[in-house]
Amino acid sequence: MDSKYQSVLRRLREERENLNLTQRLLCYRMKMLQSHYSRAETGSKRFSYYEIKGLCTSDVDVLYVFTGKKASDGEDLSGLQDCGTEELMCYLKLLYVLARTAKTMDKKKTAFEAICEQLEYIQCEGGNSGAKSNVFYCVRIRKELTQQRMADLLGVDIKKLRELENGRILPDSEMIWKMYDLFKVSPAFILEDTKGLWRELNCALNLLEDDDRKTAVRILTDMHMLLHR
Repeated sequence: MDSKYQSVLRRLREERENLNLTQRLLCYRMKMLQSHYSRAETGSKRFSYYEIKGLCTSDVDVLYVFTGKKASDGEDLSGLQDCGTEELMCYLKLLYVLARTAKTMDKKKTAFEAICEQLEYIQCEGGNSGAKSNVFYCVRIRKELTQQRMADLLGVDIKKLRELENGRILPDSEMIWKMYDLFKVSPAFILEDTKGLWRELNCALNLLEDDDRKTAVRILTDMHMLLHR
């Protein structure tokens, strides 16, 4: 296990304790035995993809657990909080395009560059749907890495990487974290976590200065109104 992965488990315990959630309550959401959860929380095993998907349905901030990023209360985006995954991905793409355009027009505004770096994974949309739309494949191609080099970075053998790229297996909790740690691919993207994508949007907007943030929020909320007429 990567020693830095321990920080993910520490934040998970922090979230669970702050929310006054017992392991037993989380196990119910994650559809796993408490003994298995206990081992996973201490690092002696990994959470499966579907167990983490179950965690996304709890009050635990899964984005924070994996990345350490905390979104603001997001009051100005509260109208988008009930949007589905596809719609939130639309808003993230829109923000990414806006940031890329603004960065080209005003190179002094480093916040736009930071947003582009944070949301670059948007160009790999396809999640875990398999084959060439798979995020593992897309990241490797965009980074111009061989399968062997990608496997070495992820700490897996090449056979497992091929299975991940072809969608025959799904990433466990450590692999989801490594994709963020190495390539800044949001766990919310891989997990198709609606709450996480909304928090991701807030985190990106928090990088902007007040006036730019207000402008970006207005554009996003106008788009939301247009889609829901």
